[in-house]
Amino acid sequence: MAIGNPIKRIRRKPKANRSRLRRPINVVASVLTTFGLYCGIASIFASINVEFEKAAYWIIGAMVFDILDGTVARLTKSTSDFGKELDSLCDLVSFGVSPAVLIYAAYMQEEQLTGELLRNTGAMMAIIFVICGALRLARYNVFQSTRRDYFTGLPIPAAAGTIASFELFTHYLEINVVFWVLGPLTLGLAFLMVSTVLYPKDRFKAYLLGPAHAFQFLALGAIAIAIFHYAIQYHPSIVLLPIGATYVLWGIGYDIYLRARRLAKKPVETQQATGKPATVKS
Repeated sequence: MAIGNPIKRIRRKPKANRSRLRRPINVVASVLTTFGLYCGIASIFASINVEFEKAAYWIIGAMVFDILDGTVARLTKSTSDFGKELDSLCDLVSFGVSPAVLIYAAYMQEEQLTGELLRNTGAMMAIIFVICGALRLARYNVFQSTRRDYFTGLPIPAAAGTIASFELFTHYLEINVVFWVLGPLTLGLAFLMVSTVLYPKDRFKAYLLGPAHAFQFLALGAIAIAIFHYAIQYHPSIVLLPIGATYVLWGIGYDIYLRARRLAKKPVETQQATGKPATVKS
C-alpha cells in the first residue's frame, strides 16, 4: 500500500498558511479608516497646543471618515477581519484617546481652580473615558458585531462627538463650565458606553428609508437643509450639540420605554399563568 511521500505532505502546510494570510483587504475603506486615525492624532496635537476648537473639529472629521469607511465596506461587500481590527484600533485613538486629551487639557485651562485637585480630576475623567471606550469596543467586536438592529451601549464615535460639540458650543458662547458640566457629562457618556442601553442601527435606517415612510423622510430632509443653512450662518456647534444630545437621550428614552412595557406586561403574564387576577399593592 502506497503511503505517499511525507515530505510533500509537509510542504503543503505553508501553502495553506500563506493562503490564509492572503485574505482580501478593502484598500479604499482601510485608507479612509487611516485618515480617521490621522484626524484623531491631529486632535491630540491641537489639544496639547491649547487649540480646543480645532481639536474638536478634528474629532468631528474623524467621525466623517468613520462613516465613510463603513459605507464603502458595505457597498462593496468586502468586509474583512483586517478592516475590523484596524477600525477598532483607530476608533480607540480617534474617539477614545483624543477626546480624553481634550477633556484633560480643558480641565487644565480652567481659570479659577488650577490647583492639584483640578489636575487630578481632569486626569481621572480622561482615564475613565478611555477605559470605558476600550471596553465598549471590545464588547462590540466579540459579542455584538453581527447584530444589525441596535447598538448595545452608546457607540464610542457618538460619545466623542458629543464631547467635541460641547467644547465647540462652550467656545462659541465663551463660557467656562468645565468643572461643573464637562465632568458629569464625561462620566455619563462613559457609563452609557458600557451600559446595555439600546441605540438605533440598521433598523432605524430601514424605518426611515422604507417606502411607507418616504414622505416623512423627505420632510426630514427639508428640515436638515434648513438646519444646515442655519449652522452656516451662525456656528456649527449650535446644530451639532443638539444633534448629539438628541441621539444620546434617544437611547435613554427608548430604554425607559422598554422597561415600562416589561413592567406593564408582568401583571398580564402573571394572570395568564395562574388564572387569577394580579393584585396590586396600594
